[in-house]
Amino acid sequence: MYIAENLKALRKGKGFTQEEAAEILNVSPQSVSKWERGDTYPDITLLPVLANLYKVSVDEIIGMDKINDAQVRTAIFKKGHEFLRLEDYAAAETVFSESLKTYPNDESFMTELGMALALSDDPAKLRQAISLCEKALAGSPGEKLRHTARAALSFMYFKTGEKDKATWIAESLPHIRESREHVLAQFDKNPPDINTYLRFIILGERHEQDIIAIEFHENMVPMCLEYDLLGKIKKLREELKTPDGDNMKKLPPVRIRDNIHLPPSHVRVRHYADYVLEKSFTDMNNAVSEILSVLRKIVLDIP
Repeated sequence: MYIAENLKALRKGKGFTQEEAAEILNVSPQSVSKWERGDTYPDITLLPVLANLYKVSVDEIIGMDKINDAQVRTAIFKKGHEFLRLEDYAAAETVFSESLKTYPNDESFMTELGMALALSDDPAKLRQAISLCEKALAGSPGEKLRHTARAALSFMYFKTGEKDKATWIAESLPHIRESREHVLAQFDKNPPDINTYLRFIILGERHEQDIIAIEFHENMVPMCLEYDLLGKIKKLREELKTPDGDNMKKLPPVRIRDNIHLPPSHVRVRHYADYVLEKSFTDMNNAVSEILSVLRKIVLDIP
């Protein structure tokens, strides 16, 4: 908060002494002095009066322009990261905890605090870290932050011994072929073979292979965990791997992603042009059953 320094600068800008300002505001000179030292804050009902006195907005008195300034936010990140580099995790926790008092719904600071807490061996802090990252993911983080938070969350679950959850989340992360290092490396080739790499991104290998994509409306991964979709797909894979007939295909690799731009409760199972399911479900049990049915049909070549 920048109230103290702003009130002092505004008062001096108007040429008022502390006593003159106090008389106009009907408060004691000691109150004005305490505000400007940062010992106390003005009552919230006085903020409009102060804004009118100094001919500014309430936001200007509070210092919202400075609070939202990118350089201020960057300085917080740098300070916290420096403590992390020095392995002073308690100091990093303090930096990011304090930042959340000013930016209470900021997904970036939630994730940073979560990662600082996760480096501790305290089980309570680890659970708090998981809660913070899940809250950040439930908000509207940018694409890069979403991947960072998910990667961190998968390691946090692994630390708690919840390996199925850790694996599930890890499998929802982008493949290395979609990383900036791999993509930028293609631009340095002379000449770059763009179409070959596009096929590599789409199909997963240099040559064609079958891949099934199961896509959900955003934030469906926790729901899938609750209904054990991953476990059921593994069981189906084992069942279909040892059929009586020799010509039975294996279940192709399955990608499961959420945060897709689909209508709420919408599920899409995509197997290139062979089979497409696009449907809205209100009951997750029905969704899981339908997905397993579609996977079975894909393997059995049932249209």
